[in-house]
Amino acid sequence: MVGSSHEALHRIFQKDPALLTRALQRVLHVPFPEPHDIAALNVDLTEIEPVERRVDTLLRAETDEGTYLLVVESQGKVDDRKRGSWPYYLSYLYEKYRCEPVLIVITQNSATARWAARPIRLGFPGWHSLTVRPLVLGPDNVPVITDERQAEQ
Repeated sequence: MVGSSHEALHRIFQKDPALLTRALQRVLHVPFPEPHDIAALNVDLTEIEPVERRVDTLLRAETDEGTYLLVVESQGKVDDRKRGSWPYYLSYLYEKYRCEPVLIVITQNSATARWAARPIRLGFPGWHSLTVRPLVLGPDNVPVITDERQAEQ
């Protein structure tokens, strides 16, 4: 149950939003840029309409070091919408399964591989709240198999 101490910890920033950036700058010494304007937004993050979100393949790998979710995404071309979808997938899967998700992107295109390998950083420069670093299998790092015996292996 939410109590008054919980509410007091965050509501002070609703009353004085600039206090939060001052605290980041002066107390934590985080180089947060000086805001020109701060507006309180709706705090309800509930999705009213169902949103279809599917990963291409999802595997659970049990290891001696722990359990991992292997999120495999096949990517034919650059698609900047994925820069929002992939962090969402990983966060959702972590919350649902309580084990570490690992994003693996598979592509046949070198430019797409370079694009997909770029880290997705959410937050502000110098202090990222979330960083997604996809592992990428593509034409530049996966050898072409031309031998039938090699393909069998």
